[in-house]
Amino acid sequence: MKVYNIEDTRRFFEVISECSGDVEVVGRDGKMIEMKDRDVARVFEAAFSDAVIPEMELKFSRPEDGMRVLSFLANMKLKSAA
Repeated sequence: MKVYNIEDTRRFFEVISECSGDVEVVGRDGKMIEMKDRDVARVFEAAFSDAVIPEMELKFSRPEDGMRVLSFLANMKLKSAA
């Protein structure tokens, strides 16, 4: 799943941490990095704490986690449209 223009990065990373399975980000080189690893999560949170995430590709080990993130994204878009 590719995600674009994530403005509420704090909540985005909270949603990722609430996922029950593995969540991996796919790097430009095709390597996958586990997002739920605490050290990795801290690096991502620090890098994007005051910024918009322009694009990120995610892989989920559990389909329901993908749906959780999709729901977050839909709600984020509805709030920004209001």
